[in-house]
Amino acid sequence: MENSMPPPAAAQPWSWRPPSPPHVYIPPPALDKRGNPDVQIQLGTNHDFESSGFANSDFLSTVTHGDYQVGSGMFDWRYESRRTAQQILPFLYLGPITAARDPKFLQKNGITLVMAIRDTKSAVARVLGSKAAEELGIPYVAVDTAGNQELIAAFPRGIEIINGHLSAMHQHGQATQGSNNAPALGKVLVFCESGNERSASMVVAYLMAMYSMDVVKSIQIVQAQRFAVAFDDPLKVLLQTYESILQAKRDVLVSGRQISTLTTTAIASSIPSIQAPKYHVRKPTKRTLDDHYEDETDVDGNGDMTDGARFEKRDGSAPFFDTAGP
Repeated sequence: MENSMPPPAAAQPWSWRPPSPPHVYIPPPALDKRGNPDVQIQLGTNHDFESSGFANSDFLSTVTHGDYQVGSGMFDWRYESRRTAQQILPFLYLGPITAARDPKFLQKNGITLVMAIRDTKSAVARVLGSKAAEELGIPYVAVDTAGNQELIAAFPRGIEIINGHLSAMHQHGQATQGSNNAPALGKVLVFCESGNERSASMVVAYLMAMYSMDVVKSIQIVQAQRFAVAFDDPLKVLLQTYESILQAKRDVLVSGRQISTLTTTAIASSIPSIQAPKYHVRKPTKRTLDDHYEDETDVDGNGDMTDGARFEKRDGSAPFFDTAGP
């Protein structure tokens, strides 16, 4: 009778699902000197409006009269507050569809634009309208996405709508009231079905784009005002991706300005043009196998080629272990 060896056993639990993205942890906001949550908006050192599509560096301070701070409502939150909208910025509100359909809320807070962040299915069914805004003569606009993954393409469009409305309100106020009196401030209500996901992501994206804040600080500020917001990990990763896009735009702007400054300085100083040195370019030859080994492998003290770099961060645990007895 032949001896049969028992099959090896898995050393680690196996999973048949695709790997999930890493968990994005949003810590609670730090406390200020008075022991209150520090959720004040501070312009970043790399603040640049051009990365948001508005070249005027004084845009927000002009159309909002320099007012962009709102006291924290974290300690005033009640469970019933989830059915109403909260003020994130002096000109920006976030809430559910019930707030957009409440004429008393719209009138009391002076809302001048209602913006829905809705799924395309809701757009077809026309379930995210605002009859109250229509009756009050308040403009209504919708930003439609086929899913949360398309939000990253919708962020610039939503930011442009908000800023365009603020600018239009400012210009209209100047034309009707004159330059002596401060024109009325435009106020925008951003909403979705719950006011906790798509619309909250749009408001976070606005803070990142217009105030150059990172995603963690932006979420903290929004959550301090509307505690019911819910950002799952895929949504946080999407916001992190948008933050990287904004940072890349700012880096490109900074580099372009540095090059322009150097060029302008060189012309103003009448620096003669310097001829670039000529180098002899060797005709490329086909790489050999020895060249490949020299680039990809290391050589130990004995002259032998090693491949240890690939295994430096591995803990040495085996995927299986032998179940056979000694």
